[in-house]
Amino acid sequence: MTDEKRSRETDYQLVDSISVAAFDVDARIFRTLWHSIVRTPKVALAAIQGDYSRYISPIRVLVALLGLQFAAAAIFGAPTSVTIESLSANMDPARLVDWLNGHDAASIDRAIEDSMSLMLWPIMIVSSLPYLILLKLYRPSLTLWTHLCLYLVPTNASTLIFILMLPAVLFAESMVGIALMAMLAAYFILTGWLIARFYSRSILGTVMRIGGLILLSPLTFIISAASQFLAASWILDNQFGLSLLDLFQP
Repeated sequence: MTDEKRSRETDYQLVDSISVAAFDVDARIFRTLWHSIVRTPKVALAAIQGDYSRYISPIRVLVALLGLQFAAAAIFGAPTSVTIESLSANMDPARLVDWLNGHDAASIDRAIEDSMSLMLWPIMIVSSLPYLILLKLYRPSLTLWTHLCLYLVPTNASTLIFILMLPAVLFAESMVGIALMAMLAAYFILTGWLIARFYSRSILGTVMRIGGLILLSPLTFIISAASQFLAASWILDNQFGLSLLDLFQP
C-alpha cells in the first residue's frame, strides 16, 4: 500500500470515528451513497466480496433510503402511493361521491398510504424479479447474491437522486414525473457501467444487454402497477367495504 493510499484510508477512519462519536452516524453511509454514483463498480465489488470496511451493505442502504424517501415525500407533498384523486381522474365528481358512500377520501388515502408502506417490500421484490432473472441469464456463473448487489447499488444511487429532487415538487407538481425520469435514466446509466464491468467484454455486448434491460422496463412497471392496484383494492374492500372495480365501471 502506498503512503498516499495509507493516508487516505487513515483519513476515512478518522472521519468515521468522529461522526460516530459526535453524531452517532456511521460516515460509511455518506461515502456509500456518494460512491454508488461516482464509483459504482467499486461499491458493487465491495458488496459482492462482503468487504464493509468502507461501505455499507446495499440492502441496509436500501432500507435507509426507503425510509428517507417516505419522510421526504411527506415533507414536500409528493405522493408515495395511489390516491383516490389519482384513481378518479377525469371522473364525474357526483359519481365519485356516490362511490365513496359517505367515506372521507382523505381517510382512505391515509389508510392506503399506511398499508402501502408495509407492502412496499413485497411489491419491490416481485417487480425486481424480471431484472434479476435477466441478469442471471446474462452471466449464469455469477451467484444470485452477486446479481442482487449489481442490481441494488445502481438502484440505491438512482433512488438517492430521486430523493434529492423531491424538494422541487414545492415549485411544480410536475417535478415528480421529472424526478422519476431522472431516476430511471441514472439507473440505466449506472447499470450500464456495471454491465460493461461484470457482464460484457465488448461495447456491442454492453449496448445489447442494456437494451434488454430497457425493453424489460414496461413489464416491471406493469407488475409494480398491478401489485399496487391489487393492494389498494384489498385495502378498500377490507377496511371500507368499497370495490375498486366498481369505480371504473361505466
